Amino acid sequence: MTLVELVITISIILLITTLCFPKDNIEKYQVNSFIKQLCSDIRYVRNINMMGNTNAYVYLEKSDDGSSFKLNENRKDIKQVYLPKDCKIQFTRPIIKFKADGTPLPSGTTIKIIHKNKEIEITIVPISGRVLIKEGKYEI
Repeated sequence: MTLVELVITISIILLITTLCFPKDNIEKYQVNSFIKQLCSDIRYVRNINMMGNTNAYVYLEKSDDGSSFKLNENRKDIKQVYLPKDCKIQFTRPIIKFKADGTPLPSGTTIKIIHKNKEIEITIVPISGRVLIKEGKYEI
């Protein structure tokens, strides 16, 4: 087998595997990745605020380009993550901050992400500041 035959064989195998991988799984992966990253960043902000740095927060925004969130620390945007285009986001408060004892400021928040008739809810508990993901009946 020559090198050219090997390259052609590998490219055909790659082409077949990409065609077989459903697009729905990719979209579901992107939504789940966004949700887990948002929860992780909210927990990060809570931990930073509990250590005494009260200048860290997560800012949720909706725009024509799409929904996103920004992680801001010491008045600098550290990162911005966009939600996939076909998803919608609903929230009660756009800024998520915490007090030094870990409780949310001013109170708990609920964030809903809607993707193809499926709602995933992120809840920040008012008293403890815990961040919970609820998908359907189950909490993660």
